Amino acid sequence: MRIHLICLYLIALLTGVIPPTPVQAADTTDLIVKVTDARYTSTVGRMLGAYQIRKLGEQTYLMRLPDGMPATFAERRIRNAEGVIYAVPDYERTVSRTPNDVLLAQQWSLGTIGVYDAWEITTGSPLPIAVIDTGVDAGHPELFGRVLGGFNAITGSTDASDDNGHGTAVAGLIAAAGDNGEGIAGLCWSCLIIPVKACLSNGRCRDSSVISAIRWATDNGARIINLSLGGSFDSPALRDAVRYASERGVLVVAASGNERADGNSPNYPAAYPETIAVGATGYNDEVTGFSNTGNFIDLVAPGINIATTLPNNRYAIVTGTSFAGPFVVGAAALVMAIRPDLSHNDVRCILAISADDRGTPGRDDEYGYGRLNVWHAVMTASTYGGCPLGVPTTTGNRDFDPFARVDPPSDGRSYFPETGHTLGGGFRTYWEQNGGLPIFGFPISEEFTEIGSDGKPVTVQYFERHRFEWRPENTPPYHVLLSRMGDDLLRRQGRDWYTFERSGPIQGCLYFAETNQALCEPFLSYWRNHGLEFDRKPGKSYAESLALFGLPLSMPRIEETQPGKVLIVQWFERARFELHPDGSVLLGLLGNELVGR
Repeated sequence: MRIHLICLYLIALLTGVIPPTPVQAADTTDLIVKVTDARYTSTVGRMLGAYQIRKLGEQTYLMRLPDGMPATFAERRIRNAEGVIYAVPDYERTVSRTPNDVLLAQQWSLGTIGVYDAWEITTGSPLPIAVIDTGVDAGHPELFGRVLGGFNAITGSTDASDDNGHGTAVAGLIAAAGDNGEGIAGLCWSCLIIPVKACLSNGRCRDSSVISAIRWATDNGARIINLSLGGSFDSPALRDAVRYASERGVLVVAASGNERADGNSPNYPAAYPETIAVGATGYNDEVTGFSNTGNFIDLVAPGINIATTLPNNRYAIVTGTSFAGPFVVGAAALVMAIRPDLSHNDVRCILAISADDRGTPGRDDEYGYGRLNVWHAVMTASTYGGCPLGVPTTTGNRDFDPFARVDPPSDGRSYFPETGHTLGGGFRTYWEQNGGLPIFGFPISEEFTEIGSDGKPVTVQYFERHRFEWRPENTPPYHVLLSRMGDDLLRRQGRDWYTFERSGPIQGCLYFAETNQALCEPFLSYWRNHGLEFDRKPGKSYAESLALFGLPLSMPRIEETQPGKVLIVQWFERARFELHPDGSVLLGLLGNELVGR
């Protein structure tokens, strides 16, 4: 009987929090302006007739416009004025929330994301986390004693109380007391909450308030910032604030938004590269129908029917990406509890590589790197020694850059002074047996760990013309896999080879029905004379050449391969053939181009 009473109580409380409309509000009459120098501020203000100017950050100001002057009109008026870097409306965003559903089960998500096992290792530390939202109820028993003094970015006061409930719900998921005999348990039982009110009681939040909130939280000791809010308008002013926090070592986590059914546009600030963008999943790890997707998604976490706290010692079941993000914040706090030496970029990397891969293998636009796994994250942190994503991060005082030149080794590895890199072990044997310098070029990196073609960490090495993946579980020559360098580089350039003109069969040429392209002289002879070594027989078979170069993706075409250098080229899955003025056929330096050299 008690269980039924609790559930009915939760149902009743759902009507107490008014969900804001998940769309942009009416046009603003305020403008956010960034100038090259503060001396331009008054000049720009006079041009606009601004009756109030408030500083938001370095050379960035909120300008209150005369009644009836739309911000879009003011923006056009000063867009090209001397000293103006940008002028953008003070867009309004909303807390990321969708209508609530009630389920009998409470906190089902904790088992899904491995929290119970993680708690066997740590329940957290007194880490300061800023919740930028509608405020937080500091008197709630689940949070009492661990809510620090806050800030109201709307009024400039210290009153960060919650007049909506959304902020308290977010804070509870992060830091509600565990093992205290009542209510729910947040992920980090010892974490400290910094309440920063940037949203009104209706859940709406002006960029100027969010910007002030981010900067205040950064300057007042926050290690992590949770932003369960967003909108579809990109703003350089908001981006500046997020970058301000990130450059000062603050981990910024943001909800991906709940507008998938309404256009699925990128949601800001989640879509900024400095943030961890979090989408929402349901009971079977499927991405929900409301959770925004796209190439900005980093992780997903449960976001349906989540039990959490409300003001005045209440509880409720909530739904939305707003409540997926706090799980990632709590997981990051547990990682920091056992590895306080790690940078925010290292923590971000750990959360990515420890996630449970879902959907398409590897990173994808629905799940990002996968669904959050807190236990895996904590375990990964305990032995973490560097990021395997190919992006340099700082671990303690150690800088990791696999592309930096190294000194000649003393362990017998080959050294190439031309690029300052070494080659050894299975990669060197493979390089030597399958074409060496003409086919692969010099190494341009050391061996390091990166996410492979299957979405899992793998040892790789980059060369001028290629990238090797070490796969010792495979039978040679597939113990080293070659990346699809041609395909990868075309995609990186935004060129879709599916739209290329098709040659069809041509007499005297080799035809590939898979791509409807033909391979003719002089490229045909080069193809036939090179390939991986399979059969230990003289010459190269069709299969050996195909394994090295892959299928042709284009007809021969004239392209500028380097500034001022125009050649006839043909693209393949793993290469680009180039016809040079002396009649020779060479392979393009796709490895260099892929890493920006």
